[in-house]
Amino acid sequence: MTFSKFIFLAALGAISVFGADPGTPGVVRVQLRGQHLLVKAKLPAQGGAQLLQLQPHEDAAGSKRLALDWHLADGIATTTIKRLDSGRDNVFSRFQLVDRASGRPLGQARWVGNIESIARRSFKFPKAKGIKGLQCIVDIDDALHLGVKQAALNVTLDQLVDWRADSGRFSRQVDGETVCFHSGYVEHIDSQLKRLTDAGVVNSLIIYNRIPGSRGGSPLVHPGTDLAKSPFHVGAFNLATEEGVRTYRGAIEFLADRYSDPRREHGLAKRFIIGNEIQSHWHWYNLGEMPQRQVVEEYHRALRVAHLAAHSIHPGIQLFISLDHHWSAQMGENALHGMSGKYFVETLNTIAKAEGNFDWHVAFHPYPENLFNPRTWEDTAATPSFDTAKITFKNIEMLPAFLRQERFLHNSKARRVILSEQGFHSPDGKNGERDQAAAYAYSYYRVQQTEGIDAFILHRHVDHPGEGGLRLGLRSSRDGGVRPIYDVFRQADTAAWPAAFKFALPIIGVKSWPDTLSSNPPKVE
Repeated sequence: MTFSKFIFLAALGAISVFGADPGTPGVVRVQLRGQHLLVKAKLPAQGGAQLLQLQPHEDAAGSKRLALDWHLADGIATTTIKRLDSGRDNVFSRFQLVDRASGRPLGQARWVGNIESIARRSFKFPKAKGIKGLQCIVDIDDALHLGVKQAALNVTLDQLVDWRADSGRFSRQVDGETVCFHSGYVEHIDSQLKRLTDAGVVNSLIIYNRIPGSRGGSPLVHPGTDLAKSPFHVGAFNLATEEGVRTYRGAIEFLADRYSDPRREHGLAKRFIIGNEIQSHWHWYNLGEMPQRQVVEEYHRALRVAHLAAHSIHPGIQLFISLDHHWSAQMGENALHGMSGKYFVETLNTIAKAEGNFDWHVAFHPYPENLFNPRTWEDTAATPSFDTAKITFKNIEMLPAFLRQERFLHNSKARRVILSEQGFHSPDGKNGERDQAAAYAYSYYRVQQTEGIDAFILHRHVDHPGEGGLRLGLRSSRDGGVRPIYDVFRQADTAAWPAAFKFALPIIGVKSWPDTLSSNPPKVE
């Protein structure tokens, strides 16, 4: 990186972090108007300015300088840009005003703010009949017997995208190039979503990126991903190259188009979760060793492109960030491997607002403080404070309360929360399975009583041998037999829940279920 390029990025980062006075020069808004983009900006009083067009993978040094005619009215300059340019769709660009002579950034780059105006679909997705959900479903018949109302399915880009092919049964055109998809994997997703949708289940797709043993030319692998040291071989989406952006965008558009079809031929997916446990990126969204703010900036681009891609098809698709239970704390001590969830949310919100606020929500994983101890009501790191070290089921109300603060609102509405992955270990000993079942009863009741949480999706259906000794299943992997939690889960949203949950009260140490609720909710700022 050249020194001048470093100075530009540092200045741009400072503007994005601290915001800019509305009266200072810079791009004010970018809007779609038919087949054109309408750019509004405040130009500097002295000296000339130019507008840069940056593709998602580009920085200022590699961007396109536009020669435009500006029309001035009431102190605001307006210009138009063709939406389609040599087959490329410019709605996926961001626009930055710079000083003509020095190249110094003026204000912050901004993205298109009304992508929903071109959406082909507008029907309302079915509303979930309850919060009870299940992840990693092994047997759909069994899941439906359990009465699940929601489900979360994993979609890995390396299995979905056939990046070596230039034609095939499933493909999508992106900026004049073809992105192809593996037919067997698409049919596998279809088979699950179709059955679940037909049964009235509301579905979420967890979209993430496994990484191969070597890059091998794959456009899916982010160049910063540490292939040799990545603990779980899960990498960041590649928004750093033109081919990577095109492939990623094609995948999101394909999924959005296929699973928001009102005919429901392949099933419906209402929610897209972009990545996995991002604030612990070294483990679950590997970008190599990278400064914390840069991680958030990299992820913001992936989230923004997913938003533009999905909402250009159906604005009812909800986009979610993914976080683990670390809140003011972080996993491990290396600041280049992760950060606190609180820092991540605050920084993402700042960047998103600076570059044009948009619709994103939070998929959270409030596992117990100690993953091997299901007695989450005893968690000591989960306190009734916005600065709590962790957010678990003991203080789950902190998360939606935190997001109800005015600074996080979008169009005057709070970000929604789903609990997309969390479970309870069944320890050895005579009380292990009992405590696992009590933990679910405790957690389900507290979530049901918490405003702002739309789903509680349990992980998992059956134990998995690759989870480091955790036994999180409703069923055991040893013999397939059900545990006590199985029936507690089945009865959770039925009229029989009081009888099914009653056993847990003395285990938790309370006389009634309302006693489990916090008596000191935080004040909303």
